[in-house]
Amino acid sequence: MKAKLTEILHDAKAAIWTGTGHHLKKVKEHPKILDKLLIQANSTTRYINKFEEDYYGSCEQIDFFHPETYLYVLKDVWVVGSEGRLFFEPDQLFSVCSSLKGVEERKIRRPIKSLARVIEEPVFILSSRAPGNRGHFLIEHLPRLVASMDVIKREKGCKILVTPMHRNWQAGYLQKLGIPESEIIEASIGSTFCKRALYVPTLCKGEIATCSREKYYQFLRKCFIGSQESPREGLPIFLSRKDAPDRKLGNEDAIFSIAKTFFPEMKRIVMSTLALNEQIRLFQEAPVIIGPHAQPFRDILFSSNSLVIQLIQGFRDTSNEYYQWAQNYNYVGGIGKNLCLPLFSEIEFHTNSDWIYPEDKFEKDMSQLISLLDRQKAFSYEG
Repeated sequence: MKAKLTEILHDAKAAIWTGTGHHLKKVKEHPKILDKLLIQANSTTRYINKFEEDYYGSCEQIDFFHPETYLYVLKDVWVVGSEGRLFFEPDQLFSVCSSLKGVEERKIRRPIKSLARVIEEPVFILSSRAPGNRGHFLIEHLPRLVASMDVIKREKGCKILVTPMHRNWQAGYLQKLGIPESEIIEASIGSTFCKRALYVPTLCKGEIATCSREKYYQFLRKCFIGSQESPREGLPIFLSRKDAPDRKLGNEDAIFSIAKTFFPEMKRIVMSTLALNEQIRLFQEAPVIIGPHAQPFRDILFSSNSLVIQLIQGFRDTSNEYYQWAQNYNYVGGIGKNLCLPLFSEIEFHTNSDWIYPEDKFEKDMSQLISLLDRQKAFSYEG
């Protein structure tokens, strides 16, 4: 009840102040910035999915832009809301992160001093956009932490400030990086006042193409699964969205049945019912992974030499946001030498709506895929 009231008050302040002309001042420099340390120089990662090119006959290059990025040492700042917006003063928003682009001002919660929780210890601010999405957390936000680890070690006693109401599962990821639970602090859904804070904006400039540099994912793979590849003992898996609040695959049962005709031992998995270690083990051991595009595909980072098929709403066009985000997963999947293929419903869709994948098309798509694998002899797909 208290959290809900806090949320209502902060949302009301944002709406009222914006509506009455008290606009935010977006600042990039301020006396409360004690230091800024370069952690990333300008660079670009160019990615072409070779397996997708083999299947379709073409594949557009995806560019991941990694801008010059600094770690900021700040004093006396407010961290506000579930997405951790940073304020120097109640009307001064620290605006150096590309994730702020296009966000409506009335949706940015502003600090309420009298309700702020005060944190005395130095903290690294890990919360950012899409805080409850495990895909964004692994692909976008953990690389920010990895890039900052040397500085954090020098800041003795620095805690990690995580997203409000998501601490339980985020702590599991952080412990894989050697961060004990005692060092993890949950931010407030409203206002948190930090005496000293470390902050790094998103490491990729794109709005949807959001992958960081490969070395950070290599580091994460090593922390999560070590240097030894897991023996291929698992069964093919189908990633279900039956538990999802939206974007359900309306004919999932039929699509799963067709998938089983190609991989008879395939089993259907609901990732939200599994502990983190079990999720990682499944992706390490499964020779084939199929499912509608969604955040469970993040764990492709921990797979090696698997066949990974994402079923995507709409058409194979870079204007399709789901296709663009799927390429983030395919890129990190390539680190483990997985064969990653997006397949498309080729039906118009509404964002975040339920959808179907035509069954006859899926059967034809899978037959074409198996023929390609047979010709290449690049993959053993027997279940």
